[in-house]
Amino acid sequence: MAAAKKTTTKKTTTRRRPSAKKAAPKSPIRTAAHTVIDTVEANVVDGFKAVRATVDAKDLQAALDIQRKYAETALKRTRQGAEKVSGIASKAVKEASEPLVKRVQDVRTRLETNVNEALGRAA
Repeated sequence: MAAAKKTTTKKTTTRRRPSAKKAAPKSPIRTAAHTVIDTVEANVVDGFKAVRATVDAKDLQAALDIQRKYAETALKRTRQGAEKVSGIASKAVKEASEPLVKRVQDVRTRLETNVNEALGRAA
């Protein structure tokens, strides 16, 4: 008698994008990364739409107009995304440097006080 084949069903999971209803990422790096991903994703989706519309265009001029409009939209979206990432980075650097700036100011104040006291005693 032949042995029966054992069949197993492999459970697969599909990765889904986090819902927009969830809380925004707290890390500036994550926020910037999500901004880049969202920008690229939107450009890719619009790119495929533009390719489909170009294929269905009635003539060469219509196809060129579709591609021009896509390029303008993608460039504008990319510029806006870059500006947002730049703002996120600037804010993160400022927030990260605040404790260091405070420490440097405290050291400077103590140093000035010590120098003034030393000069006052020497005079």
